[in-house]
Amino acid sequence: MSNLRKNIHIGIFISAVNFLIQCATFFINNFMARNLGAIHFGYLGILQSDYLIFCALADFGTATLILAFFGQRASRGRLLAQVFQLRFLLAFAAMLLMCLFAFTIRRHHPAFYGELILAIGLIFQHAFFDWYFLCGKFWKRFLASKILHTISYTCIMSFALLYLQLQRIEFIALAMVLAALPAWGFGVRSAFSKRIFMFTKRSLLFVKLILNKAFPFALASLASFAYLPVGLYAADIFAPPDFLGAYNFSHKLIVLASGFMVYFISSTLISQHESRESQLHTREILFFTLFITLVCSPLLLFPKFILHLFFFAVLWTDSLLDTSAFCLQLLTLSLIFQAARMSMISSLLKQKKIWTYVAIVSGCGMLNIVILFGMLSQTDNFRLIPLWTLSGDLCITLFLFGFFLSKRRLVW
Repeated sequence: MSNLRKNIHIGIFISAVNFLIQCATFFINNFMARNLGAIHFGYLGILQSDYLIFCALADFGTATLILAFFGQRASRGRLLAQVFQLRFLLAFAAMLLMCLFAFTIRRHHPAFYGELILAIGLIFQHAFFDWYFLCGKFWKRFLASKILHTISYTCIMSFALLYLQLQRIEFIALAMVLAALPAWGFGVRSAFSKRIFMFTKRSLLFVKLILNKAFPFALASLASFAYLPVGLYAADIFAPPDFLGAYNFSHKLIVLASGFMVYFISSTLISQHESRESQLHTREILFFTLFITLVCSPLLLFPKFILHLFFFAVLWTDSLLDTSAFCLQLLTLSLIFQAARMSMISSLLKQKKIWTYVAIVSGCGMLNIVILFGMLSQTDNFRLIPLWTLSGDLCITLFLFGFFLSKRRLVW
């Protein structure tokens, strides 16, 4: 019972700190939007989405694999050095790829210089050492690292945006990299040793082994960008800059809400592991979907009020607010689709059907891209981008229901 109570307390603290970081980030986004203006804030959204994709490449699913395969053993001895070597090689490779991407794809984009600066930030991510703290069960140091990052990010970005009044994307990107350094330095002091720089043949064999095992996790992580973020890229390509700016406001809110949905996946997995029942109850899926719909109802009914509330520092115009509210109402349906398929995804993960999960997510993600860009190539009605972006969410939800029905695992 004492261990259970301890785990619950740790979980509550970690969730609270993550919530604190997300709130601080969203607070700072307000003043980024105010300083940059709606159009350049839209370009910043493209930059941040690019950065997240290369962060996923820099991780390549290895953090999940290390936690699952090695646990506490990964936090000490030769294995610790090998894991660090792996993580640094991946981060360096992702940095080079992001620089190449900037020079080939973003060369004439307003976010070009920001891309180059955030590419360097891939080496100095504040979350670079999270796996070490979690594997070693260094809970106090993990929480201290997160709190330190929240404080440094809030202070440095507030100084840059409120005092220096930075109004260029590349300067804001540089401030973001600097804000991550204190937490990164805290991780270096906690975990670094000279042994990390001693590469051997065994180190390279370890890297090859982990990358092979982590490939499905990496593919699933990258496939997730074929859903909501694709709408942002479509708006950048096919829509005028003012629509991209308006779309980015609603996109930020939905991504924030989607982040909290991850906690529901974790809780669903825990409850399913405690039960040996393999069948899923349709009534429970329906009730949970109705619950999420009720929670999301303010986004559907009062989108302008929600936008004003969360982006309190932005100087809204009627046109900007109307367009952003329209996008927010449509994109909110994505949260409802996520709720409907939550228990089915948890069931696949519980049964370790990783390749089945990867195939479904990747296939529906590719279909989403084809539908979205196919429709936009046939018509110039860019205002329907948020509607067509939902095609992936609809497809994966219907496919999962069909999959579980065919396996006769759905009962009332």
